Amino acid sequence: MSAPKRFAGSASAQQVLEFSRAFLDGQPGRCVVIKTFLDETGVHEDAEMVAVAGYLSSPKIWRDWTKDWNRHKRNVPAERMPIKVFHATDCANFRGEFEGWTKEERDAYVAQLLPVMPAHELDGIVVGVNLRDFTAALKPYPELLEMFGTPYGACFQWAVSIIVEIASNHGNGQRMAFVHEVNDYKGEALKAFDYIQKYLNPRGIPMTMGFGSKADYPPLQAADVLAYEGGKFLKNPTGKLRRAWTALDSDKTRIIARRYAKDNMSELIRLTKAFREKLLAQGWDGKLVA
Repeated sequence: MSAPKRFAGSASAQQVLEFSRAFLDGQPGRCVVIKTFLDETGVHEDAEMVAVAGYLSSPKIWRDWTKDWNRHKRNVPAERMPIKVFHATDCANFRGEFEGWTKEERDAYVAQLLPVMPAHELDGIVVGVNLRDFTAALKPYPELLEMFGTPYGACFQWAVSIIVEIASNHGNGQRMAFVHEVNDYKGEALKAFDYIQKYLNPRGIPMTMGFGSKADYPPLQAADVLAYEGGKFLKNPTGKLRRAWTALDSDKTRIIARRYAKDNMSELIRLTKAFREKLLAQGWDGKLVA
């Protein structure tokens, strides 16, 4: 695995193209941006749902998306300062750059901004785990918890492995660069990524893992929006859809959304047991790659 990369500065659309190519080591391929969402307070013991979301696309499409995103991001009310870095939680809770905004201003702003995502060829995925149900269901299975590490590790492995599986079954073997936001999950992400490369990449697709910030690499702002809205959607996928979620997946074909909660946690346990036995038969030591 290539060493993690990180860029500084406020990225323009052209810089995003250059950064994307750098993440791909100058090879043809796709960049996948990854973001985590913790529901409620964002503190582990208080959160109900943890979700990991990602968008993938080519460097040129990320360049065009960034140009469009930056243009719409500047469409703020006349008396408001332009938004520099879009944070979904700040927008939802009138914090940070959205402090002092009215609900009417915020809603109108978001309504013209979010359609930028489906306007470009971005493929999205969001997976989530209900933390309480996950902890209760896996308590009798410490060997499965050893595989996952944490609920975040489970979501990260799940999201990335789905992307790799799709690429293996339908892609042409081009390189993929995963770009994760710099946060407290960096160590877990690297460990899970190594595990995926070793055990969940049957075609040996070249993959790298990089890190950056939403300011340095604006596509991470797209992942931030998807993680926030995807986490809200996965809490109650059969309930009334939020307008923001409908805007992101307007034709219901661009986003893969999957969750595990009380109603299907037994299926997660069954699949994980079977997969663990398969790996052990292949000589795996029962732990995530160190």
